[in-house]
Parts: sequence; structure tokens; C-alpha cells
Amino acid sequence: MIALPSLPALRAFAMVARESSFVRAAAQLNVTTSAVSHQIRQLEEQLGTPLLVRARNGSGHSRTVPTAAGQELLIAVEDTLAHLAEACGSIRERAAQRRSSLVVSANGSFASLWLAPRLAAFAALHPSVSWHMRAVEVEALDMAEHGIHLAILRARPDAIVPPDQLLFEETVFPVCSPHLGFAGDPDALLRQNLLEEEHHKLSPEKGWKTWLALLGQPTAGARIVRFSSFNQVIGAAVAGAGIALGRSPMVEAELAAGRLVRLFAPLALPCAMAFTLRVNPEVRRDPHVTQLRDFLLSG
Repeated sequence: MIALPSLPALRAFAMVARESSFVRAAAQLNVTTSAVSHQIRQLEEQLGTPLLVRARNGSGHSRTVPTAAGQELLIAVEDTLAHLAEACGSIRERAAQRRSSLVVSANGSFASLWLAPRLAAFAALHPSVSWHMRAVEVEALDMAEHGIHLAILRARPDAIVPPDQLLFEETVFPVCSPHLGFAGDPDALLRQNLLEEEHHKLSPEKGWKTWLALLGQPTAGARIVRFSSFNQVIGAAVAGAGIALGRSPMVEAELAAGRLVRLFAPLALPCAMAFTLRVNPEVRRDPHVTQLRDFLLSG
């Protein structure tokens, strides 16, 4: 392989040829005239031929101009530098596009009840990046295929494998709107709509069957209304449609705002599943992703 001249030497040569002056070229490159002269001499020695006719006072050469070999090299260097600039600009633009919009995913209930206000607060603190929140119900998520940079998933606490990180575990307890007028008497539960999310048999703590037994009430005759998602359950409860099985910290904002009240405190059951954070390996070192991860982990 032929040893190529250094890029700084080629840039210096092209600048001298364009400016017709070592002094003006040095000013453009922000280096000394002697440094430019040294680079050109090394380049000419490497190529074995003069590349410039130097200007000499009183010699008839008032400008520094390329020799025939220099003109040939100048065309090649300027063409190459233009291609390099175009390629570098294209790469920078694509990198900026990738980093200017980053995607975080979670299931719909978690996204609307817990993540949305926190992501908005984070975005206000970090305006240089735009975050897009995507509701994804699939747990076996291919982050690269879906273009997701940070995912919040559900897993059993004892099944979380690093580098995934535990975000939080949940607890379940009954809640209702204060306008429902429920006095907290377990015997009165069967006179209310009991709102619950459709749940897996491995998560009995999310079902009213478990809670009625816990509160000493029969399941026969209970008016259980089932919803496909947790945020639907909470929406119905806030509207005063019945008593729901809330999950902390997902319902903390509703409790703090007084839209829901907790019933039968301090009675609560731990959730079988927990929320975990997973970062796409391609952006694991991205400072924006790291900042959001730390922000969410801090609560």
C-alpha cells in the first residue's frame, strides 16, 4: 500500500495554492507561516517533485502558484476534501437526528398514570432532546426493531437480570372517589360496583375474589366489572362508578389530588409483578438516556 501524505499537509498545500500566499494560508489555518512552509517542504520531499512556484520579490513571480504536478494534486485534494466534508456532514446530520428524538416505551396504563407527567417534567429540564413516549403492550420487546431507546417492562422481581434495573414494586389496595360516599364498611361492598383489571391467574392480588375473601365477604352476588386496562379501572373509579383495586405508586397522583381515597388502610397486598427499566444497548452510553434513567429511578 502506498503511503499517503498527511491530511494536514494536503490541507496546507491546498490553502496555499488557493490563497497564492503562505502568509494568507497560515492565517486561514490559524498556524504560523513557518509551520505551513515546513508541511509543504515535507510534502514535496515525499512526492519527489516541486508543487509550488514560490513568489519572489523582484524575480517576476509576484504570486505563489502550483506547478503542473501541484495543479494535478490540487484538483485531487480539493475533490477529496469536498467528499470528506460531505460525508462528515451527512454523518453528523444522521447522528443529530437519532439523538434529537429518543423513544421511551411502556404499557398504556403505566404510560398515562405514572410515566407521562415525569417524562414531561424531565423534558422541561432537558430541552435539547425531544422524547417520544410510545405505548407498547408486548413484554417480549425487540427494542432495535421498534426503535425504542428505553423501555419500562413488567417482570417478577426475582426474575430481573442485569443490566435491567428494578424501577419499583407495587402494592394493591381498594380505592374509590370521595364522592361515592362509601363509609368503609366491608359489608357494604356487595352493594357497590367492584372494578378490576383483567388479570393473570398468577396475580390474584389484582382480583376482587381475593379481596372479598380477605375482607370476609362472599363472592356470590358481587357486581364485578372488568376492564382490559388499569387506567380504564382508575378512570371509572375517579368518575365515581365504583370501588377499584388501586396500585401504588400508580395511583399516588390521584390520591394526592383527592380524586381517590384509600379504603381499609393499612391493608395492602404486594404485586406479583414489578416494573423494570431496560436500556437499548446501542444507546447505553448516551448521556440523555442515562439522565432519564436516573431521573426515573429517583422517583
